[in-house]
Amino acid sequence: MVLEKGAAYCGNCALQFQAALFDPPEPPRAAPRTLDGSASAQCARHARNAAVAACERCGAFICTLCRVESDGKVLCAACFDRLRSEGALESARSTFRSWRTLGLYLSLGGFFVWPLGIVLGPAALVAAVRGISQDRRNGDEGGLPGSILSLLLGVVVTLMGILMPLSMAGAFRR
Repeated sequence: MVLEKGAAYCGNCALQFQAALFDPPEPPRAAPRTLDGSASAQCARHARNAAVAACERCGAFICTLCRVESDGKVLCAACFDRLRSEGALESARSTFRSWRTLGLYLSLGGFFVWPLGIVLGPAALVAAVRGISQDRRNGDEGGLPGSILSLLLGVVVTLMGILMPLSMAGAFRR
C-alpha cells in the first residue's frame, strides 16, 4: 500500500497516522536599536532577541525561538502548552482511542471471566460497531477484519454470558 506524504504506521497498534515535519527556528536576531539608543520590540522571554511576531492568543511579542505555528495560529510557547493540554489544538493531539482494539480486549476478557460476559459482551459489541465507523471515517481498510472479529467475539461472549448461567441453573434443578 502506498502511503500519502506524511503518513506513517504505528509500530504498536499498526494504525496509520499523519506526521508533520518540524522546521527548526531561525537563529535569533539581536533586537535592533533605534537612533536614540532604545531597543525596538523585543521578545517577552528573551530580551536580547528581536520580536518577529505577536502571540495570537495573549499578544506577547515573540522571537523565532518562541514562535510556534500550530493549526494556522502563531503562538508563544506558553500558550501552545496551555492549548495543547486543554486539547484545543487538533494537530497537537497525542492520544488515540482504537475502538476496534477495545472491542477485542473486552470480548477476550469475557472469555476468560465468563460470568461477566453478560456485561462485557454488549460492551464489546458497542466498541466493535464504533471501531467499524472509526475505520470508515479514517479510511483504514485494513482494520475491517479486526473489527468484524471483535463483533463476532462480542456476540459469542454475550450469548455465553446469557446461556452459561441458564445452563448452570438447569443443572442445579435436576
